[in-house]
This record gives sequence, C-alpha cells and structure tokens, in this order.
Amino acid sequence: MITGLGIDLVEVKRIRELTEKFGERFLKRVFSESELSYCFSHKDPFPHLAVRFAAKEALVKATGSPELAFREISVESEGGVPLIKIQGERREDLLVSLSHTRDHAVAVVLKKGEGK
Repeated sequence: MITGLGIDLVEVKRIRELTEKFGERFLKRVFSESELSYCFSHKDPFPHLAVRFAAKEALVKATGSPELAFREISVESEGGVPLIKIQGERREDLLVSLSHTRDHAVAVVLKKGEGK
C-alpha cells in the first residue's frame, strides 16, 4: 500500500550557485560524505548533487517529516538502483527514482506501508 508520495524538481544552476556562495559549509550541511564522494567523482558533480537534493525534498513530502535534517538522509546506489538511507540505515519502505539533465534534476519518492 502506498502511504506517501513526493516529487521535486531542482535547477542544477541553483545547487551550483549555492555551492559557489557557501562552499563546503553548504555541501557538508546538506550531503553525506558518501554522496559527496560519489558526486565529485564525476566531471560535473552538480547534476548529481541536484538530483540528491531533489530526492531529499521529495522524501520530506512523501513522509511528512520536515524535522529530518538533509544531512541525515543519504541517497546512494546499490547495483545501479538508487536507495535511501536515514541515519545510515537503509529504508526498505522508501522507493526513489532519480533523473537529471545538465540543467534540471527530478526525484520521486514513494513510501510503502501496511495495508488495512
């Protein structure tokens, strides 16, 4: 049963500008070490950062949990399939889909729950 659904669209330019303005302070406040390592292993890290930012926003919408700090949420990959970890624990009840271009990033998060 679906108990929550969230979607978010981010302009890559926004993440690039925030990084230029606030530097490492912004990056370390929003992204986990594993996310930063993955994103900066690419020639252009900003689409990868933006899609993770979008996933975190979509997660808050899907779960109704605005108290979650973005740093506690990590969007990772296992065998090429994206997954969400919260405070280092993989969440099987959360499904995530990511897509990005050079200019835009979109993420959808679906929260599964028990049926009635």
